[in-house]
Amino acid sequence: MRRTFVLLLLATTACTVGETQEPTPSRVVCDLRFAAPSGFGPLEPLEVEYDDHVGVRLDLRDERRREVHVFAGIPGEIGEGLPSAGRVRLTDGRTVPVVGRGEVWVAVWNERDICDPRAVLVNGLSRREFVTTLAEMGLAPS
Repeated sequence: MRRTFVLLLLATTACTVGETQEPTPSRVVCDLRFAAPSGFGPLEPLEVEYDDHVGVRLDLRDERRREVHVFAGIPGEIGEGLPSAGRVRLTDGRTVPVVGRGEVWVAVWNERDICDPRAVLVNGLSRREFVTTLAEMGLAPS
């Protein structure tokens, strides 16, 4: 009985000693780089886990209850159903589409990496305030 146990233990050890395991790739946590616009404070962030990355949404609100939501790596139809409203220039010179009306505006763009799409959605601001807010955030030229 003891001999069987020792042989079983040796067989198990022999099977595992030479085995190499591929390291589990760590998931990228998407990064949002922007300055908070004047008067806006952060709310609870949201992280959404995917197989290869963690998407992030940061929410900001001011005392008038206006909101700014910034997304990275969360796929979906952000701004779905809103009409096209032209384009806005980013600090790197690209222009990206804007959708919205009234006090709801959205800009969505890609950086061609795992954290696409990027988006900024505002609620409670005019289109002009939206563009000014993007500039305050460092995402658009002032």
